[in-house]
Amino acid sequence: MKPLAVYGGSLIESNTNLSRSLSISILDENGNEIPFETSSNPIEFFIPRDSNLRIPPLILTNKTFHSLNLTTDLPISIHFEIKANFSYRFVYKFDKESIFTNSIEINQSYFSFMIDNQQTVGHRILIFGVQQETSNISEYEYRVYSSGCYYLNKENEWKGDGLRVGPKTNLSQTHCYSTHLT
Repeated sequence: MKPLAVYGGSLIESNTNLSRSLSISILDENGNEIPFETSSNPIEFFIPRDSNLRIPPLILTNKTFHSLNLTTDLPISIHFEIKANFSYRFVYKFDKESIFTNSIEINQSYFSFMIDNQQTVGHRILIFGVQQETSNISEYEYRVYSSGCYYLNKENEWKGDGLRVGPKTNLSQTHCYSTHLT
């Protein structure tokens, strides 16, 4: 069994290319492909991940902040799972922003959050963390992974334009919206 591709500098072996692909065509009565493009009503679909993959465990830490390199040329979404037995503020910022402009108050023991692929485009660094009222941070567990929705263009290159990772993405499936069939 192979581990899921974990985003960032993982200490375990990670694999990419673990999801299945999906091919959709709309044909007329003569079997000719009908082009499809829309911006108002995207097509929604789910791509299952390999069910034999070993899900990496949550990582136990007491670090306040973590950073990820977003060095891929394709747009990706970043998914967070956090287990903590205290109230905290989840914060994140991109690149060289001087302050954390994005924050969420959390008062539950399990929290999941996604930054979709439209928000990460053009950024190279993501810094995220857990802030507690007290000066010493308590231990908590976290897992971070990435997802993407892509297609092969006519030049046989992977592209992500017109595709958005949906909120129902999890460790077993990638949820996608597409405004075209290419």
